[in-house]
Amino acid sequence: MGDVMKLDSAFSILIEEFATIETITEGKLLLRRIADLYGLRHAVYFASRVPELTRNEPYIATTYSEPWIQHYQDRGFVEIDPVLPSGLLQMLPTDWSTFDRSQPRVREMFGEANDFGIGSQGMTFPIRGAHGEAAMFSITSDASDRDWRCLKAVYMRDFQTIANFVHEMVLRTENVRPKLPKLSPRELECLKWAAAGKTYADIATILNINVSTVKTYMEFSRAKLNTLNTTHSVARAMSARLINLVE
Repeated sequence: MGDVMKLDSAFSILIEEFATIETITEGKLLLRRIADLYGLRHAVYFASRVPELTRNEPYIATTYSEPWIQHYQDRGFVEIDPVLPSGLLQMLPTDWSTFDRSQPRVREMFGEANDFGIGSQGMTFPIRGAHGEAAMFSITSDASDRDWRCLKAVYMRDFQTIANFVHEMVLRTENVRPKLPKLSPRELECLKWAAAGKTYADIATILNINVSTVKTYMEFSRAKLNTLNTTHSVARAMSARLINLVE
């Protein structure tokens, strides 16, 4: 599928651009860039529990229009929006098509969102920081059901990492500096080669150690980074600039 092939280069482009962001304004403009590169309608970062950032109220950076944000607030949709508990309480990404829309208010919210150009499809990626932060990143699209089924495999692949880069970008530009976990040189080496697409067996050969030892280092990394799996660990380590991609 041509659209999927086009998206393959978007990830590398964005990872390089994240490193250039220095201000809050640039960060919010990058959300629009993310949406455009992936052919999406909107991209949204929402944090409910981040020290120094959400002391008084949640933090949001979004490409949504001001009229929709105001309408959402005026209608009290925050009280019934299933996206919020999905992103803040669950651990895995959620396709919005799986939400229960049997309640009239929920159906009404999604219908009115479509009227405001939010998009007929959506997906939310939970973000769990190394120090207990709770945030999420959502994307929306106007893709048909058929195209969405094809495209969301790419979105699942890329946005679990991009979500963490956005989180670290927000912390950096808002001058929130949680103490980074300290990983050992071996843990960093294993993560670096995992970021390059190497399997545990590959890493064991490269580092001349046992596969079981690689697995142990990766488990230690997950514990320190508060992550779910290798992909999540790599994303957090890269976004926190603990590792770089192997040249």
